[in-house]
Amino acid sequence: MNLSASEIRTLYKTISDEYNTTPLAVVEGWYHQPTEPGFLELQAVIKSLPENGVFIDIGTGKGIAPRLIKRLGARTISVDSLAAAGRSAIENVKLAGVEGYFCDVSRERIPVEDGIADCVLFADVIEHLLHSPKPVLQEIFRVLKPGGVCVATTPNSMRLTVRARVLAGYSNWHDLDDFFDHDFHAGHHHEYTIDEFKRVFEKTNFEIGEFILYEDSLRTVSIEGVGDIKTQDRSRTTKKAEPLVARFGKKMLLAVTELFPRFRSNMLLVAHKRA
Repeated sequence: MNLSASEIRTLYKTISDEYNTTPLAVVEGWYHQPTEPGFLELQAVIKSLPENGVFIDIGTGKGIAPRLIKRLGARTISVDSLAAAGRSAIENVKLAGVEGYFCDVSRERIPVEDGIADCVLFADVIEHLLHSPKPVLQEIFRVLKPGGVCVATTPNSMRLTVRARVLAGYSNWHDLDDFFDHDFHAGHHHEYTIDEFKRVFEKTNFEIGEFILYEDSLRTVSIEGVGDIKTQDRSRTTKKAEPLVARFGKKMLLAVTELFPRFRSNMLLVAHKRA
């Protein structure tokens, strides 16, 4: 599909506004605002899709990408784990006409035939997998057409914010109280280095195309006190009043990530199924 960056941004804003009137936003409070990482994901997906193509989204979340791609006329399918995400996300995205299925891709087949998809979005899911990502990547490989593309994102385990948190004496992993009394832990189970992220796709016979490192956390997460350095709540994206020392510290760290891209917080990878 041929859309300019400005056209994608405009459509992204429109879809975000429409989503914010849905039950998932209004009733459950999962509001959305456009972000630069979200734009980069959409740009990579749209670039990979032909007219009237087939798009599969793994891990529905707020469902912004499937809503937008559906608007562009592609057949759009979204799958999510019932155990990890509950029913709300899939039921909400189905309101926009997207095909939605409950599916744990680490153990179950996506309910489509082989070689049907032009593009699969695998955004911020791999770090939540309890075991090896191999079965999931093999399933993505199965559903893609020869020459099809997987757009995948995940946090960079070696990001500068992690290094700073550890130096401050805090663990990068979820607090014990976040999951100790729960039967299911939906948080991060393994975060990948740059080389690991590329290698798991190469070991599943994908060919790595575009690879982008970008800084999200230092630009969007508000630091109002020491407790915000310790927290693992990555959903805080609304900037509030920050102490001067926090603003200065973030600017210093951001400057370091400009000089050393490997310290940036997020990774986007485009992997091709060999034709």
